[in-house]
Amino acid sequence: MNVSIEGLTLENRENYDRLLRYLMNYAMFEYHIGVEFTDKLPPYAPSVSYNDPGKLIIMNANWLYPTQLPFQLAHEIGHVLHENEIYFNLNDITNRKGEAQENAFAIQLLQQYCIENEFHFSNIYQFAKSFAIPRECYYLLTETA
Repeated sequence: MNVSIEGLTLENRENYDRLLRYLMNYAMFEYHIGVEFTDKLPPYAPSVSYNDPGKLIIMNANWLYPTQLPFQLAHEIGHVLHENEIYFNLNDITNRKGEAQENAFAIQLLQQYCIENEFHFSNIYQFAKSFAIPRECYYLLTETA
């Protein structure tokens, strides 16, 4: 189940906004990666990242599942840091491997956020649900937890 941004309570919205700020600061100040949110894309257009001519992430502010945006941003940060933008153009097996690597990176970055902010969860699935990690990534939880 994906919650709309409008459906978040004030407290949850504040946590969501704080998480996005953390990720944007991580990208921009730690690694000099530009982050641009655009509302010019259709809801199904994925976010993208580039390393050349400069480090840039373009996030789709109209994404169909807005609560997934922090996970997507963390994922795109991984693409830039690992310079994996080319996976999009390679064969399907390499593409899946690259996407899995960046999904695992995103999970680890969200776990780092939890450690730094003293957020604790009773299990990895509660953590995944709290951060709107897509179910197709759950198999990575045991590898990264």
